[in-house]
Amino acid sequence: MGAVVQGLLRVVPHVLVVDDGSGDATAVRAREAGARVLVRGANGGKGSAVRDGLRLLLAEEWSHVAFVDADGQHDPADLPALLDAARRGADFVIGSRLLDRGEMPAKSYWANTIGDKVLSRMTGLAVEDGQSGYRVIASPLLRRLRLGARRYAIENEVLIKASRKVRKLAVVPVRSIYGTGPKHYRPFHDTWITSWLSVHYKTTDSDES
Repeated sequence: MGAVVQGLLRVVPHVLVVDDGSGDATAVRAREAGARVLVRGANGGKGSAVRDGLRLLLAEEWSHVAFVDADGQHDPADLPALLDAARRGADFVIGSRLLDRGEMPAKSYWANTIGDKVLSRMTGLAVEDGQSGYRVIASPLLRRLRLGARRYAIENEVLIKASRKVRKLAVVPVRSIYGTGPKHYRPFHDTWITSWLSVHYKTTDSDES
């Protein structure tokens, strides 16, 4: 946690860490590393944590929001490439682990590939690694979305609901880092669930503001 925050602060001026009711020293380590911390009273899943963090950040004047997992799977050294793509006009940037698989397990690679086919068909965009949580998205685009996902489907929901509004999608290669701790994402099981939830988001995107 601390190393991720410190690495990000070398690239961006502000880091917000959302502690999703962890009950450990996450909040303390994040503050010591220089992050602002939002502590949720109880664990509600990744989607709930993302939505609470966005509610706070989008009330401020940041032009873009970078999404980075704090468990060590995302290398802060990759962030400048995502930010460069945003500066060149992309309002939705995905950090793709599929361009350089590295240590990515085969089951994760193929589950993501299947999910990408579903997302590309639904969004009309050339989606690659749509389940990647490493992203940079323009704040005005995010403010136009109404999000409700509580868990891992948040990535699909954001992409599907933003697809009609995206001016330019960019995909940037990032490292695949595994073995950094316990994982709660089950590649094929959760890809199946999020693919079906994607149908729901696609049919309800008229509810967006």
